[in-house]
Amino acid sequence: MFILTPSTVVNARALRRCAATGVMRRAGTLVFPRKLMLSPTFWRLMLDSSLVRHALILAPIPIAMLLMPEFAEIGLAVAPVLLLAALFVEGNVLPVTARPGEDDHVDRGLDMLSQRGRAILTRIAAGRGMTKGRLVLVVEQSDMARLRPLTFVSVQDAETRAVLDLTPEERAMLREGLFDRGFDEGALLRINLVQKKPLRSVALEASSISAHARLAGMARRTLSARG
Repeated sequence: MFILTPSTVVNARALRRCAATGVMRRAGTLVFPRKLMLSPTFWRLMLDSSLVRHALILAPIPIAMLLMPEFAEIGLAVAPVLLLAALFVEGNVLPVTARPGEDDHVDRGLDMLSQRGRAILTRIAAGRGMTKGRLVLVVEQSDMARLRPLTFVSVQDAETRAVLDLTPEERAMLREGLFDRGFDEGALLRINLVQKKPLRSVALEASSISAHARLAGMARRTLSARG
């Protein structure tokens, strides 16, 4: 899971330009984690680019041609075949289709995402002392099947569409509360691929937060201030 906030990405300006579209790649802009090449998320992002994938497939050919120039003509002949094979696999082997009786599983999964998302948004809004406004949890996944899921998560202000700069505690709420073994990123990816809908959102009106949740948020703020 890659939690998008101004503090966790290199190019924070991209969050302001593209927040309304969910994942930045949908707007033609990639956002990169702060650690760049030291982060596994960076390399997973690279695999999401068709240009990078195809370059990796073709990379052995020029290397072999440099080491064995006598096979240059063979390499040039093999390159388009490999590229066509890669395109065939991506278009015909990787796509996921629904299985019989999967609708109930899809509905349960989306209900769990909505319930967990609202619970997390409630804690975030209560912890910030929000009494009005609307928060939106945006979850979008890469549509690459049979790879480790790439999940982008952000919390946005519905009015301004600004991506909130979440605290470490709030980011921990997302990591610990959004997915688990009963419903993980892979389960959501399956649902998204079947429905061909990579973007999911959960909204919460701050005015709907219960008094109990507000008291719990106030207690967390007090403990944080003392700590």
